[in-house]
Amino acid sequence: MIGVRSLEVDLTKSQTPNPKSAGHWTLFIFILLLAAALRLYRLDSVPPGLTHDEAGHGHDGIAILRGARPIYETVGYGREPLYDYVIAGLMAMGGPTGRVLRFSPVPFGLLTLLATFAWVRLAFDGPTALAAVALQAASFWSLATSRQALRSGMLPALLASAVYVYWRSVHKPREIIQKKLGFWLEMGAFALLIGAMLYTYIPARVLWVVFPAFLIYLAILHRATFRRVWLPTLIAVLAGLLLSAPLFAYLRAHPGAEQRLEMLDVPLQALLSGDISVVLNRAWGCIAGFFVPGRGDDFLAYTIPGRPFFDPLTGALFLAGVGLCLARWRDPARAFSLMWFLAGISPSLITGSAASSTRSIAALPVAFLFPALAVVTGARWAMARWGGRIAWAVGLGFVGLVLATGVASARDYFVVWGESPDVRAAYQHTLVEAAGYLDAQPESGVVALSTVYPHAPHDPYVFEISLQRRDLSLRWFDARRALLIPPSFPPSGGDEKGGGARLIAPASASLDTYFADLPSLRVRERVEMRSDDLDPFFIVYDWEPQVAWAALRERAQGARADFGGALRLLGYNLRAPTVAPGGTIELVTLWQVTNPQLLRPQNLSNANEELVLFTHALDAAGNIVGQEDRLDAPAWDWQTGDTIAQIHRFTLPPDLSLGPLALKVGVYRRSDLVRLPVLVDGEGVGDAVLLRYVEVVSE
Repeated sequence: MIGVRSLEVDLTKSQTPNPKSAGHWTLFIFILLLAAALRLYRLDSVPPGLTHDEAGHGHDGIAILRGARPIYETVGYGREPLYDYVIAGLMAMGGPTGRVLRFSPVPFGLLTLLATFAWVRLAFDGPTALAAVALQAASFWSLATSRQALRSGMLPALLASAVYVYWRSVHKPREIIQKKLGFWLEMGAFALLIGAMLYTYIPARVLWVVFPAFLIYLAILHRATFRRVWLPTLIAVLAGLLLSAPLFAYLRAHPGAEQRLEMLDVPLQALLSGDISVVLNRAWGCIAGFFVPGRGDDFLAYTIPGRPFFDPLTGALFLAGVGLCLARWRDPARAFSLMWFLAGISPSLITGSAASSTRSIAALPVAFLFPALAVVTGARWAMARWGGRIAWAVGLGFVGLVLATGVASARDYFVVWGESPDVRAAYQHTLVEAAGYLDAQPESGVVALSTVYPHAPHDPYVFEISLQRRDLSLRWFDARRALLIPPSFPPSGGDEKGGGARLIAPASASLDTYFADLPSLRVRERVEMRSDDLDPFFIVYDWEPQVAWAALRERAQGARADFGGALRLLGYNLRAPTVAPGGTIELVTLWQVTNPQLLRPQNLSNANEELVLFTHALDAAGNIVGQEDRLDAPAWDWQTGDTIAQIHRFTLPPDLSLGPLALKVGVYRRSDLVRLPVLVDGEGVGDAVLLRYVEVVSE
């Protein structure tokens, strides 16, 4: 059988030099250099910024540099920490910058190619290995994941390396297995790689099962091989699992840490109830995402929505390669490849095609083996039947396929995807440009930033990684509904390098008219992005916060109250004392922070721990007929003496009876819904404050 090795035979035969080996490695290095060039090209501008998930990795990498030693990260719905330690190491050499963060996935993408080539060459042959890595290197999937600063991109590199080391270790005669220290060192490296995978990305929790499953396969079909390798394999796998024990001990002690597992709840609950349709539909969605245009991963931030992993020709070759492996399933390498691919896509078989480019990423190294097998097998068959010219034609056709795939991937990635206004918005391009603007300005002092996502693990983390300077005092809120005013400091009209105040508001989070006409704001500059951007500009204001606060107080009525000894209600402004049924109540409340430590979330990365201000409209019977619960100047950013103006707008039911409504306000934490007590002389007198009554009148 041409090109097929039996592992049983390889385990016992002596190895002889292959005169073609040097040529294979030369071609591979050429492919690797081209892949590196493609992955480094315009790395500073495509993607055009950072996603919140990428910025979270950067933030945690900086925290590790400063002494943090997490066993599990809580940013981004919970995640394994190994990639953050890698980023910290890179930042220790290159500095805590966005450029270092953006570069961090590139070495793992190249390592995936190297480990894939080494394993396929060992398990199959050199031509198949070259074909597999050429297709992988040219694919959009590999290109995109090699430029995403996400922990998922580390997993295929570790897995492919583990497979290679394992295959190399068991690819030895029995006497070497029993006597040589090198064998046990290789198995030790295999165990370390399994442990490392478990500290990298959640799909690794099913990937290690491939190796025990392969032992079962060997026990059934290749017993001599099984007797030689079963004990070292189990020892190494168990050692790798033991290395992950601290991680799982932490998760056991913190059962709410893994919020991502909730994504599995719907299909698993349906399965437990006897309804397999949900799982079958999602499994079909996963499989269709490999081949069917429009059915691929729809997660815009990391791929072109709906784009399948394979073009039609590569998809047909993939199916042919899978068919060859199924037909020759008694060959261990082919059987292992099928097991690997199935384990790699198993998360997406449950969750569907959504985000499958990352959830199925463990299948990336082996996915392109199957079309490579089909091409190499076809070329050899053609050579045996018709001679070398036809085989050369098949080879040239494959080279053309690789080139066409690479050109299409580059076009789709750098032009179609990379220049998309939606992608620029997803990568917070306007916010990143605002950071660059501030880096270029001479002034220090306070900079207040209005953004759509002012909570700690979102826009502030993107800005932290993007901003080079560290002499600015940054404050965060969403000016569409709130304004945070810092305590008194020198006004902005002093020395040009002095401590003035500026406020930056992008088009997506522009100032509400209630704030925009305050006398303290003067437009300094409007910085334009691209005209087709979803967020096409940001405005820089010179700002005098205390003048703004004085103007807000003049508009407000007094209504003092102490909430929990940490936050004071200082007043409110009801925009209209009457409202019609179905009309809108608009209320502005003014607050002052007295003890931010009591209010700040213990875990800044969990927005669920944030405070919420509520406004309730109650009828004569005490029923809530209208309300709004929100806080657009989040408490994680509060400092003693800060004052906050919060706008509350909500619509009343159209069939509401005429008469007075009581307006009450209060404060609670979203995670437990417990309200802060209203204190008088240190004693609790309730959990809400009645501001006034508003009359519901006919139009």
